[in-house]
Amino acid sequence: MAGRAIIYSDGYGHPFAETSPILADLGRSSGWNVTIEPSLDAVLARLAGDDLLIVNALRWSMTQHEKYAPDRAQWAVMLPDAQMQRLDDHVRLGGRLLVIHTGTICWDNQPGWPAIMGGGWQWGVSYHPPLGAVRVELTEAGRARSDGPSRFEIVDEAYHQLSPTADCEILAMADAGEGAQPVAWLRHHGRGRVGVDALGHDGRSLRDPGHAALIGAMLSWLGEEG
Repeated sequence: MAGRAIIYSDGYGHPFAETSPILADLGRSSGWNVTIEPSLDAVLARLAGDDLLIVNALRWSMTQHEKYAPDRAQWAVMLPDAQMQRLDDHVRLGGRLLVIHTGTICWDNQPGWPAIMGGGWQWGVSYHPPLGAVRVELTEAGRARSDGPSRFEIVDEAYHQLSPTADCEILAMADAGEGAQPVAWLRHHGRGRVGVDALGHDGRSLRDPGHAALIGAMLSWLGEEG
């Protein structure tokens, strides 16, 4: 069923200009007609029906630490309620959503965002070890969906304590030396389908054959009917 996909690509401190084209290629390989859009306003204006929204971005309030102060004027965002409702309506009424890496941190003023994802970054709870070697192992559900290797090692940021909810189908666990953490899952939100892949810091991670196969499996599931 795969149809139109829009990648929202924008934000702070990560190489989105590198990663979004890779994600676009993975989407096209899974049958999606993919475009990249840096404006959330434009994304929300275009989304319709069962379109797939891929959030590869990092926009949040930036209030948690003064180290962010110099960059707030350019990058800080408090997502308006109307836009949060638009995102929720899109997925709940049958749209598709794939959240990549820093997308789990976005829009921290809106509790509805982690509610759609079924988990996500919680300031004061979630964290990640420094960028480095991460061992990824697919769960039984992940092995059933992906035609790639069941274990692979990448260089990435492994987000910890994202707390996926009980209705999430966990596809992959990642270990950066502090114990395995769930980093990829699928779930339904209303009539819509949601995938979360908390890995994908840069192109090295997304180009890894094991990781690319996992994302491809998620994109295929997101394109299914029902």
